[in-house]
Amino acid sequence: MNMANTSPLDSTYDLIVLGSGCAALTAALRAATAGLSVLICEKARLLGGTSAMSAGGIWVPANHLARRAGLEDNLDDALRYIAGATPQGWDETPSWRAMLEAGPPMLELIEARTPLRFRLTREPDPFPAVPGSRPQGRMLSPMPLSRLAAGRYAFSIRGSTLPEPFTYHEVLETDLYHKPVSTTLRLLPRLTGRMLTLTAGKGVALMTGLVRGCVDAGCRIVREARGMELLLDGGRVTGARIEWRGRRYEPRARHGVLIATGGFEWNPGMMAEYLPGPVGFLGGPRSLTGDGHLMAAQAGAELFRMDQATFTPAIPRRYHAAVHGMPVPYHGEANSILIDRHGRRFTDELIPNIGEVIDSRDPASGEARHLPAYVVTDARYLPKMPLVRLQARLAPGWMTKAATIEELATRIGVDPAALAATIARYNALCATGVDSDFGRGSTRAQQAADKRKSGGLAPIVQPPFIAIRFERSIMSTKGGPRTDERGRALRADGSVIEGLYCAGASMANPIGTRGVGAGTTLGPFMSWGYVCADDIVRQAGR
Repeated sequence: MNMANTSPLDSTYDLIVLGSGCAALTAALRAATAGLSVLICEKARLLGGTSAMSAGGIWVPANHLARRAGLEDNLDDALRYIAGATPQGWDETPSWRAMLEAGPPMLELIEARTPLRFRLTREPDPFPAVPGSRPQGRMLSPMPLSRLAAGRYAFSIRGSTLPEPFTYHEVLETDLYHKPVSTTLRLLPRLTGRMLTLTAGKGVALMTGLVRGCVDAGCRIVREARGMELLLDGGRVTGARIEWRGRRYEPRARHGVLIATGGFEWNPGMMAEYLPGPVGFLGGPRSLTGDGHLMAAQAGAELFRMDQATFTPAIPRRYHAAVHGMPVPYHGEANSILIDRHGRRFTDELIPNIGEVIDSRDPASGEARHLPAYVVTDARYLPKMPLVRLQARLAPGWMTKAATIEELATRIGVDPAALAATIARYNALCATGVDSDFGRGSTRAQQAADKRKSGGLAPIVQPPFIAIRFERSIMSTKGGPRTDERGRALRADGSVIEGLYCAGASMANPIGTRGVGAGTTLGPFMSWGYVCADDIVRQAGR
């Protein structure tokens, strides 16, 4: 065979990975460093998916960094914590245990075989009353890394809607979102050095390091290669049909195909079916159209928990000439409250998992309980939130102003008397310093570690009054093919589809919408990539 004229998609590999986000590349790294041949196919021109656009926070209990810092933790406590923190009625103990057991060796592998280095944050588990929680040690994020570390892929890694030169730690610790100018000036010497060396933090750093590790381990990476269909032989997945450069190829997989193509938030038909209702801003790239879900379903996999997603407060941000969502907790100021479509306050605005509250539905009708919802505040808000003031121009109608509360209510379509009563009640609570309605301010440990929310209680009294839409903005869908504790895709009858694995946003997430820690999107996604690859390595006898 003349190898010079052979496409990388004409070959046979031990593992074919569809997608290039954190789950995909973690799996590829685990398999390749064990000696397996790996092909990575990315549909888009840029690598990294939503992971590259993320804040880069990772939740991994009992990790080696916590142990090194003298912070006691163990997987049994982590399992107790997940079991107590997930929604009532959920019991995915085998999958939770597999994910937790994979986390520590996954993190050690990445630090050993890539240029990535991680540092703990001061963030606690968000449900401190749940047995097995920890006040620190499970949350971490990568240190800054130059794009140049990715070699020939340095300019092929997706950028972020977030400010790239800053690390996740700096965003939490420096009050960047409230004081962007003074914070930037204070950190200017280090930021200048990063910009001169094309160094980034957060998700860009994470994906840069993973790409480099995969290349060094011998993985083949093909961009703009879209998975179209899985190849089956007697019910076993043996490869994938890939479209690349106007042609279709059929690379074969000896031991498995991993679907880690991300979510389906940019597929209008799937969104209407599985996550109906109004949606705000979407945080991921527009290539996330559920291709992996559809391929898996065509191969016989059962789609499960398709109504789950990472719902995150987000403000508009221009990204690749279009408006996307930039995750910013713009609802957490002292002089702001959340109101529902009836003009009533309905929650402690500072609780973790606020997106889950926004998405809550009436069990009988299936209709949203609170939407449309709004952040209601006054004239003192915008000077404290310059990013909101700046980005609001990208979404006409997202922010509404009025001289009186009653006029504001009329403009946003809620009952003026109800909104006026809600504001009066909140202002009265501010005078006492205690939110006896919803207990706002009781989650102080979480707020102390995250300066993005100022918290506290302050009255809403100074015109003009402001209402900002608070919608179901989605950073990642979290439903997909049902899998077992080894990451293998399952049919509706519970039987295994041999040779087919799913991870990340392309699987039915065993935690779902609820975040049991600040990094419980990326951390579990990466752990599941490791779980899948670990099983493939065992199947290959390595």
